[in-house]
Amino acid sequence: MDSEARPTPSRQLTELLGRALLDKALRDRIFADPEAIALQFDLAAAEAEAIKRLDRGKFEATVDRLRWG
Repeated sequence: MDSEARPTPSRQLTELLGRALLDKALRDRIFADPEAIALQFDLAAAEAEAIKRLDRGKFEATVDRLRWG
């Protein structure tokens, strides 16, 4: 087993990030109050910490790359 393998994200985290890619208001809320969002989506402690460390610039760049059009 690879000691650097990342854990599989929960359904809640996958849903949160998928929705955030499409919903700017949700992205704004994530970056304004990640703790509240973690509670709302019932994230595990490690996942809550991970969303606190998200880089807004990189996340928005990902949204721009995925945008249709």
